[in-house]
Amino acid sequence: MTQQPKIVRLNLLDTDYAAIVAGEPIPEDRKCRLEAADARTFKYISKQIARYRYDNLDQEGRDDVLCNIGMTAELLTPADLEDIHERQRTAGYFYLTEAEREQILNWLKDELSIDLGTGAG
Repeated sequence: MTQQPKIVRLNLLDTDYAAIVAGEPIPEDRKCRLEAADARTFKYISKQIARYRYDNLDQEGRDDVLCNIGMTAELLTPADLEDIHERQRTAGYFYLTEAEREQILNWLKDELSIDLGTGAG
């Protein structure tokens, strides 16, 4: 018996999906600002940035993307991650504080010249 393919409806335009798959370009002159970063790291960050911009995420989804970027760029310490996980256990959902969001957004703007702004998403 053959199994029917599962169709998943995405609430995205084809162009947005293509942008997410392609990733957000990171200026070459800014890549040197991430010590010990390789091509895979930049590709991952670039896809996370594109996902933040184009994936029609709610605040929890945007915070998840920012957390992934923050961990990859080593902006968040193990203690920060424990605080985040404790908040999640207590509140029942994932979120970053305004200061954590601002730290990661400022890092993207200052170090990689990528402005996601406060109203992105």
